Amino acid sequence: MKPLEPTDPRRIGGYRLLRRLARGRTGLVYLATSLGGTPTALKVIDPQHSRAPGFRARFERDVAAARHVTARGLATVLAADTAGTTTWAAHPYVPGPPLPEVLAAHGPLPPRATRLLGARLAEALGAVHDAGLAHRDVRPGHVLLMPDGPVLTGFGGSGTRTGQPGYLSPEQARGVALSPGPADDVFALGCVLAHAVTGRPPFGRGTDQELLLRALTEPPDLADVPRSLLEVVQACLHRDPVPRPTAADLRAELDLPAADGRLPDPVARRVAARVAAPLPEPHPERPPPAPAPRAAPPEPTLVRRRGVLVLGAATAVGVVGVLAGREFLDARRGGATAPADAGYAIGLHTDLTGSRAHFGRGQERGVTMAVEELNKLGRLPFALRLLPVDDRGDPDLAVAAARQLAADRSVLAVIGPTGDEVAGVAADIYAEAGVPLLALSVGSFGSREEYGTLLHARPDVGYTGLVIPGYVTDGLGAHRVGLIDDRAADTYSSLTTRAVSGAIDRARIELLPRVVPVGTEDFTPVAAEFADADIDVVVYCGFARGAGRLARALREAGFTGRGLATQEALGPVFLREAGDAAEGWLFVATYTDPGGEEAGQGFVSVHRERFGSAPGPYAAEGYDAARMLVDAMRGAAEEGARLTRAGLLSRLRGARYHGVARELAFDAAGHYAGEGPMAYLYEAESGEFRFRGPVPSPGT
Repeated sequence: MKPLEPTDPRRIGGYRLLRRLARGRTGLVYLATSLGGTPTALKVIDPQHSRAPGFRARFERDVAAARHVTARGLATVLAADTAGTTTWAAHPYVPGPPLPEVLAAHGPLPPRATRLLGARLAEALGAVHDAGLAHRDVRPGHVLLMPDGPVLTGFGGSGTRTGQPGYLSPEQARGVALSPGPADDVFALGCVLAHAVTGRPPFGRGTDQELLLRALTEPPDLADVPRSLLEVVQACLHRDPVPRPTAADLRAELDLPAADGRLPDPVARRVAARVAAPLPEPHPERPPPAPAPRAAPPEPTLVRRRGVLVLGAATAVGVVGVLAGREFLDARRGGATAPADAGYAIGLHTDLTGSRAHFGRGQERGVTMAVEELNKLGRLPFALRLLPVDDRGDPDLAVAAARQLAADRSVLAVIGPTGDEVAGVAADIYAEAGVPLLALSVGSFGSREEYGTLLHARPDVGYTGLVIPGYVTDGLGAHRVGLIDDRAADTYSSLTTRAVSGAIDRARIELLPRVVPVGTEDFTPVAAEFADADIDVVVYCGFARGAGRLARALREAGFTGRGLATQEALGPVFLREAGDAAEGWLFVATYTDPGGEEAGQGFVSVHRERFGSAPGPYAAEGYDAARMLVDAMRGAAEEGARLTRAGLLSRLRGARYHGVARELAFDAAGHYAGEGPMAYLYEAESGEFRFRGPVPSPGT
């Protein structure tokens, strides 16, 4: 649950919004209250989805059908607006924790608790199927745990045709089941049961395309499913939909008295605490302040730096650009088309002054090196410019930056943005304008179908988490591992924690997962617990400040094992917070240090000469991305093709570039598809981060 942002409405359709609950595939879900004070989960559909052809019609059908179905353990639609300017649907608010959160924090559910979970979910699905409908999106995230049993959410009001890869039946993965039915729901329920009792999805983790391919070509991984549940789960996951049991069959097979299938005490306490937590107070509604007189914006100052023009003064939207003067001023006045002789531009959407500036500066320097080099030595058949903008890591400024670059028709593609917190809002704008977007440092974009022009140029957060268990086990020889999900890092931490927890070999590793609530300043209790438990390795999945404080607390508690974190904790903030306790901490990151590899020595030498320092994070990756873009542009120009954003996107999706950092390639949906190292290892040593080379990937 997160506070409302300044751009969020305060009232919708008679509901008063209190907090953000989650981001779904098609919109935001808010905690709201009705006029009578009833807590409600209000899903507001994103404009790009509500405007999509056929979406509103499907949404209206979903809502109309769902409002007539009631069952114990099924959250259905209370009210909706399918025709207004804002498209929304209201559901009962279920305060219990979602199943993935519980599994990440406490590990797999016991077999009998899983049986009862399955029986209650089958009962809810039975009511849906008896009404001649299908749920179409059964997955762990739609299962919320309450003291009296699970509640299945996500029914009605989605407007989507299918559910989540990894829980889709083979016929859905093949595209045969365009209108999913009861047998597809049963397959998904079998996946949920396998996930609940083993702690990992039966088709593993990966990109959407990888999961769809596994559903078509590979059997589910049911190695750890207990014998008491194995036959039922196997029946649900039958490749042929005809022999799968019905929801009624499953309820009869799995049902048992509630007392026999109760949740483990730690899980029950978590559920009870979540349900008992008071609702947040609504934000005070004040009349909007009178608009202040608008001062004329400062005249931008252009400063020449080695032949590149730098916009010095702050602009009206708070972004800084490296531009070629007059064309920028024309675009700012609303023009969307550059003069015919302006050539082409690569946009760089980055964070140069915010919390991820150490990533943004590296990308800026790498891209700058590539553009300068190509303009000088590349014999390009067109004029090329670089247009960076600084969003400072702020979502509002990111929107302004993306609109600025998208409006300039000379911009054929954009590299960026830098941080996860601005990625979604920026990617929406670029997708609507058809601008190819190469994201280098963003960890996870969710479902790629939402961002049609996205090219994700690194493995996502989930894959980074998947390489950690193998290294901890084989590389560090650990037997007891402490795993910390720091809620201050929100989605990033939960995604990484789930990946680590789901991939760890429980036969070889004793895992002690712990959740640290938002606002935690003192890590002493969890550090003392890990020290007393003789933990070999502590894996921390949050940000740098928390990692540094944890390192210090572990040192003070007498902990003698190793600490390991991810790249979001890798930086100067960690060193400052940890002090001497930083020594020996390990970090898994998706960017390389070109100085640590023979092939990158030339790049390092030129970077030092150009900027007076060694390359920073994502400098080599930025260089490679710019070179790949220009190679695709050159290829089109030399073939006599007209250079357009759509044409460039098509070329990039089919390209493969062997760069300084790693191979760059994408599948048809924009997922990273390159070969070579998926992650790299760094170690804190003597106040610096030393590059230790690639981390072995799963299965290598």
